[in-house]
Amino acid sequence: MVDLAEKRATIFEIESYRNEDGPGIRTMVFFKGCPLRCIWCSNPFGLSMEPQLIFNQNKCSGCGKCINICPVSANSFENGKLRMDFERCICCGKCITPCLMDARRISGEQYTVLELFKEVNRHAMFFRRNSGGVTLSGGEVLLQSEFASAFLRVCKANYLHTAIETSGYAEWEEFESVARFCDLVFIDLKIFCADTHRKYTGVNNQKILQNIVNLCSLAKAKGSPKVIIRRLIIEGITTEDDIVRTAKFINELPISPEINLLPFHNFGEGKYVMCGRKYQMEGTTMADISDALIQRARELTIRHAPKCRVSVGGGNIEGTAT
Repeated sequence: MVDLAEKRATIFEIESYRNEDGPGIRTMVFFKGCPLRCIWCSNPFGLSMEPQLIFNQNKCSGCGKCINICPVSANSFENGKLRMDFERCICCGKCITPCLMDARRISGEQYTVLELFKEVNRHAMFFRRNSGGVTLSGGEVLLQSEFASAFLRVCKANYLHTAIETSGYAEWEEFESVARFCDLVFIDLKIFCADTHRKYTGVNNQKILQNIVNLCSLAKAKGSPKVIIRRLIIEGITTEDDIVRTAKFINELPISPEINLLPFHNFGEGKYVMCGRKYQMEGTTMADISDALIQRARELTIRHAPKCRVSVGGGNIEGTAT
């Protein structure tokens, strides 16, 4: 049994009043750490499990107070602008307080199960009025499955609607321990072709495909959770063959999950420079739900997965508040 006052998880963000990540108004909890390295990731702060210093150059006034206070000389002036060496930074946080412009912060805070529930439950009145709840995301929530399972159990005991967003890349025992306390599971099926999946995400998708089958079998046996399979559509990466193969696979699952097609966006691009990472999708055009590839993906998915509801865009899933 997990000690609710002792077991800790690393969380990098908590967002309230979200309306595209499950029914009603929701609080999103972002868990730090991810085993995948998708080149299109929009949440680079969630890749490492370790706390890290975030530096927003756009807020920096160039006062230089962070230079002398840094014990490893990670800050310096270059061509009249303050630059940070992220590889040298030891994340001590000494540069944060002197920064009057709030250009620096630590991403990654430790919470116990009870501390996190107290934070989320502040919005319980809003949840109950419009059938909202809490959604755990990341990073990858299943990397901290023991904590997530214990936290969701507390949420369920307090009548909160529960959901997770996951890549599905975990051992089934870990996945199942979390899914059994979920009302809704969003699971990504990024790419069906194993070699292409490894090329763009860094991992094979065999475990993910098997977990999707297992999840749908669990949902059929228990009557829950509801399952929504998300498909990111990217020009130059997503092929018609992959769309068709994915749809046929989903159509033969033990239940008929909703398929949610998501157009590519680059909203997370600015976060990369703030944590010292290179954005690999630079120059890739954002997609719109009316784009030809999106409409073709919808057409092919409907044709080859006739048992399933097909939606386009995060705001159009069944039961989502708009």
